[in-house]
Amino acid sequence: MCKLSLPSGEDQREAYPTTSGPGSSAFTARRLTPSTFLIVEVDDVYDEHPFIYAKLVSAAQTILLLDTGCGGKTKQPDVELTSLREFIERAPVEDNAAEPLNPGGAMRYVVVLTHCHYDHILGVEQFACDSLVLASGYDPSFLAPAKLPEHSLCENLHIRTPSYTPSLRAHGDDILSKDGVRMGVKLLHTPGHTPDELALWDEEEAMLYVGDTLYEWAHIIFPNEGSIMQWLDTVEALTRLVRSSKRPEEAKINCGHKTANGPALEVLQTTKAFMMDVLGGREKVKSRLTKRGEEHVEYVQEGGRYSLVCPERLVEEARKALHIE
Repeated sequence: MCKLSLPSGEDQREAYPTTSGPGSSAFTARRLTPSTFLIVEVDDVYDEHPFIYAKLVSAAQTILLLDTGCGGKTKQPDVELTSLREFIERAPVEDNAAEPLNPGGAMRYVVVLTHCHYDHILGVEQFACDSLVLASGYDPSFLAPAKLPEHSLCENLHIRTPSYTPSLRAHGDDILSKDGVRMGVKLLHTPGHTPDELALWDEEEAMLYVGDTLYEWAHIIFPNEGSIMQWLDTVEALTRLVRSSKRPEEAKINCGHKTANGPALEVLQTTKAFMMDVLGGREKVKSRLTKRGEEHVEYVQEGGRYSLVCPERLVEEARKALHIE
């Protein structure tokens, strides 16, 4: 069942305290803009700590939810609230006047998945039964049901792959509610990390959401299916988008991990510079490991702001394409 029975008034506040932590909730939330909240899955068993974004669009009576996290699989045995949907509909949030983001589920949902990796889709079944679920239409074969266990990495982790049927959308599509109301956000194809990676651009609030394309203070990871050359094209395209916007210097970047409300242009430019240092040999391999049958390499920038783990093959392919010896 998707719908939840909600305690009312004081009962609700007693059931789920505003401050999340052990014994209360697997999630925390804080406001980023007048319409948008960052939800963090704080202590999941996979050590991913994914960032989930919820944009409340009152004109459409809809919440735009970007990613669904690890399904509330927390390390804390005394956590009572492990469902993302229950958190959104039941848990008071201090930055929302101590009210839940969607009391009682009064607003509907449109769920956008930045890509199909497990730490972004394990909570999707809570919404898929009654909500639109959108994904990139760049490479439909990558998201074919027969391939999803492998490409989501669920198969590699020996966990069940969620069951859902996404609607695959074109580059530049406006996100609409079920009633066809514009939600003020465009969907962008941004392949590189994976073929199905996408981003969202909120022009009015100057907010760019990039999933796992990049972030700070943790390894940027490419799976075997990734492409550094596509990634470079994506970062360049996102940089052009921000530069051509109404308020480029005010634009913020919001990532699938670690980075939220960062300066968009600066983060895009410095991440690309780090990658070019890797490809140019100015960053040296720190370690090697084998993942999913391929030799991977690790690079770490001095100071640790940017780091990378990827198949060595992707580095070699990019160097060859760029004619770097």
